[in-house]
Parts: sequence; C-alpha cells; structure tokens
Amino acid sequence: MYFSRVRVRPDVRDIHLLIKGNGYGAHQMLWKLFPSLGDGRTFIFREEIGREQIPFHKGVKGEPIFYLVSESHPISDHPVFSVESKPYAPKLARGDRLAFRLRANPTIARKIEGKKNSVRHDVVMDAQYHLLRELADKVGTLSKAKKSVIKQQLLRSFEALSSANIIEERLREIIAENERFKEIVNKSVSLEKLLDVAIKARTNKALEVWLGEKGERLGYTIVRDDPRKRLKFQAEGYQWHPLPQKGKTAGFSSVDFEGEIEVVNSERLTETLFSGIGPAKGFGCGLMLVRRV
Repeated sequence: MYFSRVRVRPDVRDIHLLIKGNGYGAHQMLWKLFPSLGDGRTFIFREEIGREQIPFHKGVKGEPIFYLVSESHPISDHPVFSVESKPYAPKLARGDRLAFRLRANPTIARKIEGKKNSVRHDVVMDAQYHLLRELADKVGTLSKAKKSVIKQQLLRSFEALSSANIIEERLREIIAENERFKEIVNKSVSLEKLLDVAIKARTNKALEVWLGEKGERLGYTIVRDDPRKRLKFQAEGYQWHPLPQKGKTAGFSSVDFEGEIEVVNSERLTETLFSGIGPAKGFGCGLMLVRRV
C-alpha cells in the first residue's frame, strides 16, 4: 500500500477552483493518477485545504490538497498534480493509542413498513427528525410533517404555558443525557435555545454511537480521558454535497470526526486504514488519518 500527498502544480492556474470541494470531479481527476487500473476502485482519498505553513510550496493559498491511500503507486509525472508517495505499512498492536481524523458519510439502515429491504438514512437528519417527532407527539403538533415544519409548530406551541412546561422538562432530560452539553441543564435559557442545544446533543450522541459501533467491527474503541471519563471525540462540519451529475436530488453528507482511539484488533484496524470507513468513499469519505500519541 502507498500513502500519497497530492497537490495542484504551482504552474497550473485555476484548476483548483474547478475541483475544490467537488468530490465527483476530484475523484475523476485523481483516477488519472492510476492509468493501469481497471473498473475497480483501489484508492481512497481525503481533501483538505492548503495552508501557508506547508513549506517550499508556491501554490495558490486555499488550494485543495489530497491525501490518498492506494494499492498501487500513483504516477509522478501528471501534468496537473504534484505527487509525493511513500510505502504505507502501519505497525499496530493491541493497546496502541492513535490520534485520528476522519471525514465520513454516516448513515443508518432502518426498516420501512411494507418494504422488504432496509432504507439507509443520514444519521444527522435521522436523529434530528426523530427527536422533533418525539417532542411533537408530546404536545400534539404535526409529528409526521417535514422536519422544518415540525420545528416551526413546536416553536409556536411554546406560547402555551402547559406545552412549554412539558417540553422544557423533556429538553433538559435530553441535554443531560449527553455529557458534552449537560452543563446548560441548570441554566436559565429560553425554550428555543434549549431546543437548539437538545438537537445538538442528540445529534452528537447519534454520531458518537455510529463511530463507536463501527469500531466494534473495525478493530478500535474510542478513548476516554481520565479526569471526566469523557470520550476523546469531536464531530463537526456537517455538510451536504450535491451531485447534480447523478440527479437533481442526488448527493451525500459528510461529517468531520477527530479524537483518539485505542487499537483492539490490529489486523482489522490495519485493513480499515487501507479500505476506509462507511459509504461515499469514491467522493472523499472514509479515509482515517492516524498518528501515534
């Protein structure tokens, strides 16, 4: 396996504007670094934005930089990209601790009544929708409408004192369930603020569960810090990436994770570092970058 850093050559102008943040176009361009490949995808990649502290590089500020893990060595004489590669063979052992960064497309499979196969849902949207439905059921608003409609109905219901009391109690319970947000539980804030924090708390918990359950299969566990026993984990940067080439509503979401993991099964985790985590790998998701701590 090989680990590569790929940048736009400094003498190539404006191409970075075409591929920056465009997972579909970036994948097509990066594929050209492997002219001998067949139809099967044998590399995963992650896009980041170039920073001034990258030494000896005179390229455009804010240009994309791609990190690749591939089975074969990419070509080094590409007319658009400058490619730096090295062999990639991580030596892991049970108990090793690794700092990680991961851009992933977190999805969850749910059974739909009347359908044979499960349907995959965006973890973030799924968590928010089910929370809003739960709250709507409590006050008798439209629990089966669109997420934005349910939220507006809830905000209107806060004007009724009886509904507000029911909702406030439940919102504080939800927030208290997440150790990252529970400090706000005893503070005096508006119901609208409590609702926003509860949505964040429930979403964060859903992403934590998703990443943790992946680790059970893929050979790692998320580390907890010693003082608070809080998971060393952050999830932010939720973004929707449209794919107009695939259709008007086609696209995928991504979330940026980072934190610390402990190796439970070195063979499985090594394979995970090679093959990636979750779907949308062809669009820049799934590559876990790690370093020892």
